[in-house]
Amino acid sequence: MKKTIQTILAITASILLTGLGVALFVHANLGSDTLTVFVDGLHRVLNSSYGTASRVYNLSVLVIALIVSRKNIGWATVVYALTVGFTMDYFERLLQPLQIQTAGIVIRLLCVCLGQICFGITYALLIKYRKGMNQIDAISYAIVDKTGISFKWIRTGMDVVLLVSGWLLGGVVGVGSIIAMTTTGILVDFILNIISEKEKNNEEFANGIS
Repeated sequence: MKKTIQTILAITASILLTGLGVALFVHANLGSDTLTVFVDGLHRVLNSSYGTASRVYNLSVLVIALIVSRKNIGWATVVYALTVGFTMDYFERLLQPLQIQTAGIVIRLLCVCLGQICFGITYALLIKYRKGMNQIDAISYAIVDKTGISFKWIRTGMDVVLLVSGWLLGGVVGVGSIIAMTTTGILVDFILNIISEKEKNNEEFANGIS
């Protein structure tokens, strides 16, 4: 029961953190994260909101992930795909009154870094709790299994594909996009190692007590 509650809380946090991360990137106006660049381009092509474009993207990539990496897809993947668009719209509206885009460059860069940390924690939690990864991570792990290449480099390659594709669709690219493209895979790998080390220390502590 405790494990189930922890999983639900982790998935909920992931959905909220993604919405916040996207909103921070958008309002910083220094170029979106790689996923948002793609969604930005898609929303321009479809003439829709970010949330609607996100749901179209998530459902489309979910189908691909189900085909190539079924074992890494679970109920959390589906819940994430269906709900994250709503949190993106919510946080985008919530941050509007702050007018972050008019702030100094240091504040805007800090917002980009905070947004990137939100994404790193999100993807690490989805991978760690094994109830279904983010679709891109599921596809990345399928490629890892086939090639033996480290996850952080495969994930970086996926970010390059998202960034270039989004830019071709009309998405805005800037320094924030480059930061996201070059650090997401490394950041997720780093956070996963921290979580694993913490769990290992907790187990050793519990065994020591018993």
